[in-house]
Amino acid sequence: MIESHGQMSGVRHDLRESRAFQDASLRSEVRRACAVIAMIVVIIVVVFAREATRELDPRLQLGGLSGLIGLLAVQAGTLVFARWSERRRRSLPMWFVCTTVVAESLIPTVTTFYSVAGGVLPPYAALSAPPILAYGLLISLTTLRLRPVLCVIAGLVSAAGYAGVLAYVTYGLGIDEPTTGLKRAAYVNSSLLLAISGFAAAWVAREIRGHVAAALGEAETRRQVSRMEQDLAVARSIQRALLPRSVPSIQGFDIAGWNRPADQTGGDYYDWQVLPDGNWIVTLADVSGHGVGPAMVTAACRAYVRASSDRYAEFGTLTSRINRLLAEDLSDGRFVTMVSVLIDPVSGSLALLSAGHGPIALYISKTGQVCDIMPRDVPLAIVPDTCYGPAQTITLAPGDVLALITDGLVEWARPGGGGRHEQFGMNRLRDSLRRHAGRSAVEMIEAVAADVAAFARSEPQQDDLTMVVIRRVE
Repeated sequence: MIESHGQMSGVRHDLRESRAFQDASLRSEVRRACAVIAMIVVIIVVVFAREATRELDPRLQLGGLSGLIGLLAVQAGTLVFARWSERRRRSLPMWFVCTTVVAESLIPTVTTFYSVAGGVLPPYAALSAPPILAYGLLISLTTLRLRPVLCVIAGLVSAAGYAGVLAYVTYGLGIDEPTTGLKRAAYVNSSLLLAISGFAAAWVAREIRGHVAAALGEAETRRQVSRMEQDLAVARSIQRALLPRSVPSIQGFDIAGWNRPADQTGGDYYDWQVLPDGNWIVTLADVSGHGVGPAMVTAACRAYVRASSDRYAEFGTLTSRINRLLAEDLSDGRFVTMVSVLIDPVSGSLALLSAGHGPIALYISKTGQVCDIMPRDVPLAIVPDTCYGPAQTITLAPGDVLALITDGLVEWARPGGGGRHEQFGMNRLRDSLRRHAGRSAVEMIEAVAADVAAFARSEPQQDDLTMVVIRRVE
């Protein structure tokens, strides 16, 4: 299956809003929340447990723990809402996601402001304390939300919060010169870097989103291909089941048939059935094209023949009826070539009617010649009101063979000189039939098919192959 770049882009765009992408986004949201919670637990265990034995300002501990607990509450709420959305197969609403982004981005700001306003740390020391690192961690983890705009919001809210605290220190407290040894411009640049980090994280989120969409697209394509292959396998098994399972037992005749489609399903079929009067009808048909569509047509054609042959004993009338039925069904320019043979076991005579079908070959054992029997009527489904017939009468002597063949055997080609392809052709087919005419019907089909395959060498089969051999044995 080949698609253009534009088509694939459209597929990926659709996938981003698909149920699969929403599920992937929810899973990513859950993992992000779990990552933040894990980070909080590590900070509490490693930092606070280690510093508990030291004489820390209780207000500093309270501020840090309050910020972590607030952040933990936001993530817990996100997890609960995400699990609820998963169960109802919904995506997280944008208002909720934006609210959580703003809330968690403001927590480091609130913690820093508490340290400054409460006198827990010197103002500029609070602005460069380790809790400020939470800004960067939260911005980077926002990429897992798979929405670039949220990273921009996180960066801008963090930058605005940090700048707000810096403005409070500078203008609210009137402290122009930092006491940490850093230039005031360094703190201003920190605010700008937070904003830039948001845009950088948005680019990363966009790339991640694209890769997720591409992976989902590939998975969906594989799933569809797998399902299509399964459907084709079922269709092939059904079509194979429609072919005769046993050879007809007709006194004085040895009959066999064989079919090999080019794809999993094909547009050829053969069949035989005994009529109420004891005669047998053998049919072989070739629908234009090959694949699923022609396979459906062959099934319909077979059904029409089987349903009509009991009521329309005269060949011309039978074929005319099938032609009308198929013409009503096929409106896409398809047509069907079909040859029917009526066998009278009592007299041993054959009546043959070809609706545009060939090749049909007759081997005459007395002379060793192979003659072509040309069609006298147009294919089925082309002209609805065509009157077919009369049928040709053929009498087979012992050893004579009537071969009904589809053109896939004759047209199977191999590379020839000058870049041209050389087909197996009718001359080789006649020679093959002549060489193997003394064999049974089954063996003769196997031998002719082997000759064609040997001629084609490694060239892949391009069309369906079907052959029916009717051999007179007495």
